[in-house]
Amino acid sequence: MDGSPIPPLQRPELPAKPRGSCLAVIAVIIGVGLVAAFSVLMIGFVWPFVIGFSILGIIAMQYLIWGWWFERIYRPRPGDDVDRII
Repeated sequence: MDGSPIPPLQRPELPAKPRGSCLAVIAVIIGVGLVAAFSVLMIGFVWPFVIGFSILGIIAMQYLIWGWWFERIYRPRPGDDVDRII
């Protein structure tokens, strides 16, 4: 308590996100295709697969909207001055 001013807190730098690979996308597409083929061959009809695909589609849409798109909208860019807004 020597009366000197406290320096303001600095915002930590966020690490850069790793770039995605198209191999992961290809693996997911092949995996979904194999699951579809095996489920039709094993079960003998398509309705369980249609219901499961609908549920997974809703989950994927929620991920895209809430996880990816909103992050791009609300995450500040490196040149933005966040302290001015607050």
